This record gives sequence, structure tokens and C-alpha cells, in this order.
Amino acid sequence: MLTVLLISLACIQALFALAPPSSEGVECYANRRVYQVGQTYSGGCETCTCGEDGEFSCTENTKCCLYIRNGVTEKASLGEEYHNGCCHCTCRESQNGDATPDCHDETVCRSCRFTCPYLSDDLVQGYARKGETVSAWDEEGDGVADGGCVKSCTCRGRNKLRCAKNCLLGGLGA
Repeated sequence: MLTVLLISLACIQALFALAPPSSEGVECYANRRVYQVGQTYSGGCETCTCGEDGEFSCTENTKCCLYIRNGVTEKASLGEEYHNGCCHCTCRESQNGDATPDCHDETVCRSCRFTCPYLSDDLVQGYARKGETVSAWDEEGDGVADGGCVKSCTCRGRNKLRCAKNCLLGGLGA
């Protein structure tokens, strides 16, 4: 009887040893955010997925064009058409193999006349419409931290972007 009990106990231990580890409670951290296993985020043109080991695995060497839509950085794949807030564009492959936007000349795009070009917090070119408030990169910062920072800025029309004095999240040195 003792032998049967010991064999049973050994079988149970072996089953637990073969069971895959649970990913319950595992989290990944990026961009000041917490991601659960299987959740993704975009880092430029790459897509990163939170793995069961708490580490991200990311695509590599993805070619795309980045642009701003409704205050959010979006990506267009090669051959994809999109509107960058100013003109209609197509993401094309350049002679050196990189992705590059092929946009109608901004001087002929009617929607550009009353916009304010700006760089987003991830340094992607965007266009704010008159009256629109955006989070924009200001390379001068606020004089407190070294380097630039993101500020709340409002487009007053025709390239007149007015920004708050203080940074939203602190400068590069923060």
C-alpha cells in the first residue's frame, strides 16, 4: 500500500512538472504603462507583444510612414494611402529602401492653409487645425529641465501655434 501511495505521489509531482508555467500575474512594462500577456503596443513602425516571460517581442525592420491622426501616431504600410492632416499621401519605398511619404505639394493642399505644423511627443510631424489644442514637442523646454519637453499648444491658424509656458510631463532631463 505504501508503495502504491509513493508511486501515486511521484506521478502527481511529474504531472505538475510537465504543466506549462502559468502566465497569471505576469506583466510587461513600457512607455510608463503596464501590459498584460498578449497585449501589444506600437513603437514607431514595429509592433511589440507582451510575452509570458514578462518581456516584449517586437517585429524588426518594418517599413512604414508615421503620421498623426486625431492626436495619435498612426502608421501606414508601403503602398497605403492616408491623410496626414494637411495633404493626401501614399507611403512609398525610397531609392535607399526606406519608407517615405509621397504627399501632394503642401502649397496646393487647401486644408494646409489654416493649419499649424508641429512635432508630437514621439517627434512625428502633425498638423493642428485652427482652434485645436495638441500635445506638441517644444525643443526649448521650460527652462527648468535640460532639453525640450511636451507642452499643450493651440493652433491660432496659419502657422501660429501658441504653447503653454510649462511642460506637461517634464523635459528630457526629468
